[in-house]
Amino acid sequence: MANGEVLTPQQALARARLGTLLGDARQARRWSVKELASRAGIAAGAISNTENGKSTPNFATLDALLTALGIEGQERAELESLRDQVAPHTRLVKARAESQNRLLHDYAAAAREAARHHPHPFFLHGAAPSLTDVHWGQQAVQVDPNSPDDGNPAALLGAGQRPLPTTEALTEQQVCVITAGPGGGKSSLLRVWLDRGLDRWADAEAEEMPVLVPAESLVKHTFGKALATAVNEHLRPHGLLDDVPAELFTRPPRAGARWLVLVDGLDEVTSATARRDIVGALAALTKSHHAHLFRFVIAARPLATREFRALGPDVAWYRLLPFSPEDLEQVACRWFGALGLPEPELAAERFTRDPAFRRIADLARTPLMAAMLCQLHVDSPDRELPTSRGQIYRQFTERLHERQCAAASPGTRQRHAGLERHGPAVLDRAEHTLERLPELIGLLAAERRRDETVSAVGLLESQPAAQRPAMVPSGEWRAFLEASLLGSGLLTLRAGRIVFLHQTLLEYCAARHASPQARTAELARLLAKGWSRHWVLPVADASGRRFGLRYWNPPGREEESYFGFLLDDGEHDATAVIKELERLANRGGLEGCEFLADQYELGTELPSSVTRAVTDTLLRLCRIGRFELWKAKVARGRWIPDDPDPDIERMFARILSSFATDDRVQAATTLLLLRDRRGLDILTELARSPYLSGVCGPAVAARLATAGDKNGGEILAAQAQDTGLKAEKRLKAAGFLAELGDDRGVELLTRLAHDEDVPHRQRAEAALWLADLHHHAAEKPAHPNADHQPAAPLDPVGQDALVAFAYDRTWRGSSRLRAVRLLAGVDEARAREVYAELSNDATLRWRHRLSARRAAARRTLAHGRLGAIG
Repeated sequence: MANGEVLTPQQALARARLGTLLGDARQARRWSVKELASRAGIAAGAISNTENGKSTPNFATLDALLTALGIEGQERAELESLRDQVAPHTRLVKARAESQNRLLHDYAAAAREAARHHPHPFFLHGAAPSLTDVHWGQQAVQVDPNSPDDGNPAALLGAGQRPLPTTEALTEQQVCVITAGPGGGKSSLLRVWLDRGLDRWADAEAEEMPVLVPAESLVKHTFGKALATAVNEHLRPHGLLDDVPAELFTRPPRAGARWLVLVDGLDEVTSATARRDIVGALAALTKSHHAHLFRFVIAARPLATREFRALGPDVAWYRLLPFSPEDLEQVACRWFGALGLPEPELAAERFTRDPAFRRIADLARTPLMAAMLCQLHVDSPDRELPTSRGQIYRQFTERLHERQCAAASPGTRQRHAGLERHGPAVLDRAEHTLERLPELIGLLAAERRRDETVSAVGLLESQPAAQRPAMVPSGEWRAFLEASLLGSGLLTLRAGRIVFLHQTLLEYCAARHASPQARTAELARLLAKGWSRHWVLPVADASGRRFGLRYWNPPGREEESYFGFLLDDGEHDATAVIKELERLANRGGLEGCEFLADQYELGTELPSSVTRAVTDTLLRLCRIGRFELWKAKVARGRWIPDDPDPDIERMFARILSSFATDDRVQAATTLLLLRDRRGLDILTELARSPYLSGVCGPAVAARLATAGDKNGGEILAAQAQDTGLKAEKRLKAAGFLAELGDDRGVELLTRLAHDEDVPHRQRAEAALWLADLHHHAAEKPAHPNADHQPAAPLDPVGQDALVAFAYDRTWRGSSRLRAVRLLAGVDEARAREVYAELSNDATLRWRHRLSARRAAARRTLAHGRLGAIG
């Protein structure tokens, strides 16, 4: 209502009451008018006029204020009623909100349909199964992007982190990054999250409305328009009635809620500059006054950590783990059931226990490869399975093309609908184009690697094999080419563009398209460009490399999969390529060996001479050098008395650990990637070394245990009880042991939590670890053939430590809130009190205070209901 407009006495009282209540709510949170204005995205003057009773906020303004203040339930309803009493005409604005609700309902229905029908490469007759029919949940492990192991598959062999179901990887962090290798299940996972998030939203159980957007859409448009464009183009074929406007994403999906933006395929944006711009835009949003509207989950292959630097340190990083050997039978069972095989459980058991499958079981641990192998087996059960990644892709794409040509055979002709009227010559031309389609798609893939904006149909039209007959109108021929590309099973329509179903399919087709000479030249280029001299001055160098010597630096991770397809094809100058590979294995150091081991793990078929050279180099890198042995003898000899001073022992431990300790650990772990069991012996020696146990012992022992070596658990138990180690090392050893399911770990963590000689911080961390274990044990479903043992209660000392952890202002806000969540699992009333205090803790960020306030309100409401029932 405009200033100066005459109000009735009742309206004036209602407006004054509204302003008073809003002012009281702001002051209760100890916010200034300026701070509330920043959080709500409203001018400070408008808020002052509202609180002073000089003006009445419209529906959208009041909604933004209430959302920023975290006012919900009956209190919100009362304030909205006061507003309606003052300005009845604002009900028109409320009608717009009802229209928004209708848009959200239509969006959710279409998005759920799209999520369940995520396209798979599929060549068998009939419709492809839906994602819900074949998806098998993977696990994820939280990683430190700044650790030396980040991005290296060797880290998956165990660094002490508990694997989590992917549904638990969605933390309350405002930004979450999910990484996985080629075909690792990232896109499928985002669609599963989309589907489940929409279900929770429909049941009013969620405070987030998920929306999926390809990263490439964020390059061309502003953020709101990019979301709207991606939604509209992706969901029109799935029943979206009206286009979603960009304005929908400028306000919360409902009061107190936010948008969960799932960004897919960041690595598929080929320009590093464009990727940095996308990440920079997302980072800017997390720091703007719109931050309360969004949370982001970014899925990509492992990229350089520097590309995410703009997001800041408060990011949750997860890596998707491949299927475990136990998972493979379940994955095969789902695929066989969806493909209509009788008794899919028995068929999956026979398939996964077949010796031919066991030889390539490691390749099947990625979802895309498992899907291909299951289809190849169903199509030809008696045919021998391929033995490398390149052979799997070759057989699969050949079947795709056979299916397409069979559908366009002279007996059917449905692929040529609309061309028959131009006569048999045009049909023959169309069939010729279909026969040459694999070559044309390979050309498209190669061009897309260079320029992702290349038009698919335009490129095909320029090729002699797909030129338009003179008598066919341009529109009809372009429609035929588009239908042929989409019918290939390799490409799909996304955001109005023809794109490859998966990035790995693009890489394979591009590698297949290159001539033998071009493959040899490209392999030589990728191998040779890594060699360079190290010119960093020693005073500013922490890499351990020697000034002026030549070293090899691996290509970017976006090149690794493509390199593997080039090498796996075999159609190149094998002598020259093998010579370069052997040179890399012999002289490329740890970086060169890791690159080749990654190729082996990816499924690339390496020559046996190269594999032997890699193994020999890694064994050499694992040895302790002469100078280190001399130092060790000195440490054991006359320089240290019989009862050495702990400071002297620590000094020698630092000296010894400075000599490429991490390289030895990494070299031994890389041996395990090559299935060489000697890596376990070396890791055991390093973990047991009295000079290195305080540096890398717990993590190395955890890797041993995860790899199946019983020595790992024994070493962890000994280190956890070694009072000569620092408290944080003992804590890690006990925690890793508990994560492995060893009861000794829980006992040792309990001792640390109660030990008054242990610093407060480590005692609190021990309690946090115990509570986390208790939480997961309580939620773990009972095995059908075993008695479910209830989780042991967390004792009062552990609960006190959790409370102390929550109040410790030196910790990040997300960690402090996690401590209270775990406390709530054992003492709900106490957690409610802590939440209430944290909601007014000025040392926390506003979004963490808001989360605490909401949690306290939910628990207070639930407590009130239970009290009323009682």
